[in-house]
Order: sequence, then structure tokens, then C-alpha cells
Amino acid sequence: MSRHPWLLLASLMAGLGLVVTVWTSIDRRPPEWDYANHLERALHCYQILAQPGHDRLREILEATAFYPPVAPCTAGLLYFFSPVSPLTAQVVMWGFLVLGAVSVFLLGRYLLDTSAGLLAAFFLSTAPFVVSSLTNFQLDLPLTGMVACCLYVLARTEGFSRTGWSLAAGIVAGIGMLTKPPFLVYLLPPLLWVIWQTATVTSETRHMAWVGRFAVALGAATALALPWYGPRLIGLPLQVMNRSFKNAAIEQKSATFSAEGLLYYPTMFPTQFGLLAAALFLWGLWALRRGRGARAFLWIAALGPFVVFTLIQNKNLRYTLPILPAAALVAAAGARSLPPALRHGVTWACIALGGLQVSMTAFALPAPPILPGTGLPIVFVRRPEPADWPHAQILEDIERESGNKPVTVAIVPNHEFFSLSNFSYEAARLGLPFRMVGAWRGPPFGVDFVIVKTGSQGPPWTAPRLEQITHAVEGGDPYLADVFPMIGRYALPDGSVASLHQRRIPPTRVPAPLAEAPASLLRAYLRDPQGLQVALDYRPDAILRGEVKHVRLTAERATVGDLALHDRSPLTIREVQVAVEGLVFNPRRLLETGELEVLDVSTLRLEHALVTQADLDQLLRGQPAGVGVEVGLGDGAADVRVTRLGPVITARVWLDRSPADRPLALMVDRVRVSGIPVPDFMAGWIVKHFDPTLALRRLPALVTVAAARIQPGRIEIGRRP
Repeated sequence: MSRHPWLLLASLMAGLGLVVTVWTSIDRRPPEWDYANHLERALHCYQILAQPGHDRLREILEATAFYPPVAPCTAGLLYFFSPVSPLTAQVVMWGFLVLGAVSVFLLGRYLLDTSAGLLAAFFLSTAPFVVSSLTNFQLDLPLTGMVACCLYVLARTEGFSRTGWSLAAGIVAGIGMLTKPPFLVYLLPPLLWVIWQTATVTSETRHMAWVGRFAVALGAATALALPWYGPRLIGLPLQVMNRSFKNAAIEQKSATFSAEGLLYYPTMFPTQFGLLAAALFLWGLWALRRGRGARAFLWIAALGPFVVFTLIQNKNLRYTLPILPAAALVAAAGARSLPPALRHGVTWACIALGGLQVSMTAFALPAPPILPGTGLPIVFVRRPEPADWPHAQILEDIERESGNKPVTVAIVPNHEFFSLSNFSYEAARLGLPFRMVGAWRGPPFGVDFVIVKTGSQGPPWTAPRLEQITHAVEGGDPYLADVFPMIGRYALPDGSVASLHQRRIPPTRVPAPLAEAPASLLRAYLRDPQGLQVALDYRPDAILRGEVKHVRLTAERATVGDLALHDRSPLTIREVQVAVEGLVFNPRRLLETGELEVLDVSTLRLEHALVTQADLDQLLRGQPAGVGVEVGLGDGAADVRVTRLGPVITARVWLDRSPADRPLALMVDRVRVSGIPVPDFMAGWIVKHFDPTLALRRLPALVTVAAARIQPGRIEIGRRP
């Protein structure tokens, strides 16, 4: 093995490349959930780079709030030379595996020997979960490749005693951070060990030299990562905590310190990594005690992140995939410590079982046996499915019925192969001008087409609401079914049936009494209106179809907000004047039940409103986020004081109408944290990503707001009517 290591490694990578090619050529399933989202981001990155007139760097950096751009934009760059197809995307995954395998081989050769490095690369490349990850476009396999590369470069710095390798470590770490935020969890334990070891054994004269090289590495990593992480420094930790615990509780994951939670990763490790490789890993942890140069580095790199992810409630084998490069090296060290005769037999057994793992995982050939005493298969199978799903046909039917005009399509199911994610990606890939949305809450506002299916609706924590909507569209709610008749029916490979519905409002014989129910128009968001009046402008034939050209609402005073959220106080506003253009409602429901179901609005204009200081104070007292927040309305701006976050934060806030993509924006300056001033450019950079007015550009209807003025004791929008 040590005579031709590069030839053997190249053969291994070529064999896995062939597996990916064959698998992708057979499989016809749509990409699932995050897989589809990442593919859509890759396509978006390609479009940003390909089309002129873009501020390319800014758009790429601002594309998503949580996922960095390296892996999607790598695929986006590849789309310049290859078609937008599943195989092109999976070549990116294969390329990152090659990076990881080569890095593991080089690190194994550096710390152990050539044969051990080659065996470690084999363990990593044939691990069942790695093979499974080669068949979808997720960020965890690219992260695995970057972690392996960074571990190798970090080891080659030799305690930051080599300038070139130290700079390379910083560059690789910066790219790793731009691959996925958890990168730091895998890098930090071995990095801290290297720093501690270097700091305790170097002399005082050499101390400043390695500190300088570490500073160069840190500066390079920061320079690469900061443009993406800088605007997210406040919001990203909250997202990480929500994904780690809050979302896990919603998804009914086991509690962190329950037996099931603590044993999840240890129990799944043989299935994730491989049965024989897992056994050698356990032996390698013990065998490394004699390897003075490698033991602490590999122990910490393998076990440190493992402990961290065990203590997080949200469990998924993808999260521990980047630990496998270090685990592969530990397993190779275990094989290396065996007596020569036994080592030879174990090596060939590893090769045979590794090839079998690839075949079982990718093609279920042969069917994997069950591990004794666990009830788990030796590998999790992800074989290709040749049956076509009718996404393209459904979108083609929508394109025909809509005349290829911009429409809004609601995808109600959240099934892994039939959801908003894969329909949105397919529409983007086909270049269709459709706005794709999920299942609605309340009425189906702004929805032109609805897609539903029988059978499984997706994860159990979302299924009840989706089943209720599906039942309503298919006849359970006769008023809704009347408005959205079925125009297409499609058999799905899972045995269920999908149906396509289009909004076609049948006219009533008499006009609905819209003017008699003005409070119903905003019933879910308006309470206790005083002096509420409504004026209508419509054609007699149009109102029979639920169409009103113009509606003007005025009120002396009203309480507004999302009244379904009982833990949040609404806001009292005064002297309200709102104009609505292009109102569409369900006329039959209003006629027969007296309930006004608003289906669409083309434009909503807030022409006048008044909020007093007392109204604003009451709102803040009743909001969870308002505790410890004081807002004083002054001349042209508001003085804000926040005490709920620990240090006292003060700032001046005013309203800006210059953004072209939304009616108004919040502007902030004079920020001080515990009395220390924060530069205005940095404050604006951060606050821009927490500006609540950003949500206005995502609304299904065009919303305009008259000029808003902050005055002493009041906020006034527009002029008095």
C-alpha cells in the first residue's frame, strides 16, 4: 500500500465518483427540504454571477441569514461549465470528499505513516453516512472536507512555528467558517490544545514569534469570514440556540440529558462510520496512548466536538459527520498498533467491508443485516428511485393556465419529496415567474393556485394543520372548495394522489353586503374600532365575483395587531385612514355566513395614523421583547434605552423613506453600550438586519406608507384628512 499511495487514493476517489454518477443517473426523486433549499441558493448564486448589473459580492453575502456561500457558490461556478443538473451539484460533494480524503491521508502520513494515512482515507471515504451524503446536496460533507483540511494544515504549523503553514491555516479556517457556522466547534478543541502546548513549552524569545504567526493566521481567517459574519454577530447566536434546543423541542426530540439523548450518537456511530471502523476507533483511542506526538491532537479533535453535540438537544448524524476525519485517523492508529499478522488480516477485512458498505448504502446490494442487540441495520440505505414525481408537469399546467404570468402558488404538503422546498427549486430551475408559498394561516390571501396531496403530509408536528387545509380545499369547506376548483390530478410514486386547484370565483346572483360588515375586513387584526366607516367603489358585475376596485377605511381610534397572539399586546392607533385597491373576497361565504374572507389585495396604503407616547408605552409593556426597553419620542427622532440585555444600550432612532424596496426603514445612530460609543457604520450594519420594516417587502400585497414624522410625544403618519 505504501508503494503507490496516490494511485490507490485516486482509484478510490474514481470508484466513488462512478458510484455517484450511476446513482444520480438512476434517481428521479426531487431534492428534499434543505437539500432543495441549498440547490436553489446555488442556482441563485449562479444567476448573480452571470447577470450584469448586480452588486455581486453584496448580494452573495446577503443571500441567506444562516448559511454561508462557499458550497452553494462552488456549485454556482460549476454551472458555468456544466448544466444545472443533479450530477453537477453532486460533483461538488464529491470534490469536497476528495479534499477531505487527501487531507486525512496527508495528516495520517505526517502523524503516523503512509499506510495508516491511506487506511484512514479509506475509512472516511467508505463510511456509510459519507456515501449517503454523496447522493444529496447538503453543507455537511463540504464542512467535513474543510475540517479535515484545516486539521492537516494546523498540524503542519508545528505550534505556529512555520510562517507559511500558519498563514495557510488562517486562510483555510476562514474558508471553513464560510462553509457552515459550526466549523468552529470542530476546529476550536485541537486549536486550543496546540496553543496551550506551544505556550507552555516555548522559550520567551520564541514566544513572541509564534504569537505573531498566530496573529497572522487569526487576521487572515477574520478578514475572510468577517464580511459574512459581521452583520450577523447578534442574530446568528440566537438562531443557533433556537436550532439546537427550541426547534428540537418542537420536533419532539429527546431531552438532552435523557438516556435516549445521551446515547443517540454512541448508538448510531457504528451505522454512521462502519462496524469494523467503529471497533478500531475504540481500540485506537487506547492504542494512541503510546503515540506521544499524535495522541492528544487526535483525541481532542475526535472527542471534543462529539461531547459538544451530545449536549445539544437537536440530534442529527449530519452534525457529527465532520468528526469522522479525526475518527478515521484514530481508527487507523488502532489498526497500526495491531501485531503484523493480525494487522494484515484486519486491513483486508476493512477493505472488503468498506466496499460492501458502499454497495449496501447506495444500492442496497446486498440488503444490510441488522446489528445484533440494537435493532439497527449495519448501514442506512439510500438507494436511487427511478420513479418520476410530477413536479415539472404540475408547473407546466400552472404555466399554461396562468399564461406564464407571475402568480402565487401555495404548496400545502410538507412531504420530503412534495413540499414548498422542491417546488420552489424546480420553478427557479425552469425560470418560471411564480411566487411559491407554503400552507396559509387564516384565509388563502394572495393565492392563485393551490397544490395538495392525499396521504402523508410530512413531519407529525406540522401534519394536523396541513391535513385540515387539504380537507377544506377538497370539499370539507364548501365555500373554499367553491373558490378553488380542481383543474388537475396526478398520481404520485408513494401511492398518494396530488391535485391542482386554481382560484376561480363563481359569481353570485346578488351582491354580497360588503358595506354592512366593515369590521369584518380586518377582524383578525382590529379590535374595538370607534367611528369606523367604509366607502366602496365597484362595478355591479364585478362585486358579484367578489371584486371591489377601491375601499377606504377610516376610524377615530382602533386597536390593531395580531390578535391571535395572546402573549403580545396590540397597539392603539388614532385617526386612521387606509385605502385598499383591488380587493378580492369570497362572495358566497359572506352572503351565507356573514364572514368576510379576504382573498387578495393589490395595494394597501396607510394614508394617516397617529400613535401617542402613552400608546407606545403600553405596547412595549405588553410585548415580551419590550421588557426593559424605553422609547422617548422627541423632535424628529426617538431616544431608545435598553436594559434587558445586561449592559445599558442607548441610541437615537429615526425613520427613513429612501429605501426603494420598502415603504420606510429604521435608522440608528449615537449608539452607546455601557457608555462606550459604537461607530455609526457598525451600528447601522447590524441594525439593518433587525429592521422590522424589512418584512414589508415580503408581504403578498404592495404596501405604501405616507411620510412618517416623529414628534414630541407622538408619531404621525401622513397629514390629517
